[in-house]
Amino acid sequence: MLKVGGVLPVLTVPFNNDGSIDVDSIPRLIEHCITSKADGVVIFGLASELYKLNDNERLVILKQVIASVNSRIPVIVGTEHSGTQAAVARSIEAEKLGASALMLYPPTFVKPDEANVFSYFKAVGSAVKIPVIIQDAPAWTGVPLPVSLLSRIIKEQPNVNHIKLESPPIGDKAKLLKPLGFQIISGYGAIHLMEELTSGIDGFMPGCSLPGVFVEINHLFQNGDVKEARSLYEMILPLLTFQLTSLDTFIEIQKLLLKQMKILTTSYCREPHIPITADRIAYLNLLLSQIGLKELEGVKI
Repeated sequence: MLKVGGVLPVLTVPFNNDGSIDVDSIPRLIEHCITSKADGVVIFGLASELYKLNDNERLVILKQVIASVNSRIPVIVGTEHSGTQAAVARSIEAEKLGASALMLYPPTFVKPDEANVFSYFKAVGSAVKIPVIIQDAPAWTGVPLPVSLLSRIIKEQPNVNHIKLESPPIGDKAKLLKPLGFQIISGYGAIHLMEELTSGIDGFMPGCSLPGVFVEINHLFQNGDVKEARSLYEMILPLLTFQLTSLDTFIEIQKLLLKQMKILTTSYCREPHIPITADRIAYLNLLLSQIGLKELEGVKI
């Protein structure tokens, strides 16, 4: 069975200025990630504005992503739903369309108890043959996932064998989950990346605007060049910190950068959306000018 790992950028969803799906920008975004040597891509993560999409749009986007990737790297697909049966249906559909793995956080509308979380992931895992990633983000979902519960899930459903930890610091929980058979993925915008790499993660999911930087950090770290990896990480840390002030800000900055790189046609974010203020844009431009990355040469928002 496929093991998901390495650098796995979460794709933003491009929109036209009228709010419709910008299908034409998706192939450029995929090529941006593949030429940057990303190890896979994620569609319908939180940074994909998934909560602003209807089911028909999800289908159009997923088909375009799968076609553009064309089996060159794994495609991880978010298939969560507030209802177990609906999550199962989405998961089966994604597998049929060519998903390499699935990612789901637990239901959030009705906060489930442990029995319902267990049955949710058991139902999804048993309906598909590909790996399932549990997204453990209690600050977002309000649903805690204790190690004892996760242990039950992987024992009963062995393909539910990856977990994305998004409640830093993740090191202690990762150490408890690795011996159970979980592959550990980190998220949270890669803001704690060096600490997470040191804790032995198998992969991480940053934003999709600068995948090459994260590929280089990961390459340096895995080859023992820890000091160089840390230097590059510290170079971009002010940007990581700035963009993670809110999910809205994180998404908009990915789109603003990608538009300036001529990968996306617009930086449009669907409503409801709180745009970045002019003062913060000015500060963002100051950060970009000081970072010194080749990818950001001449980039001004």
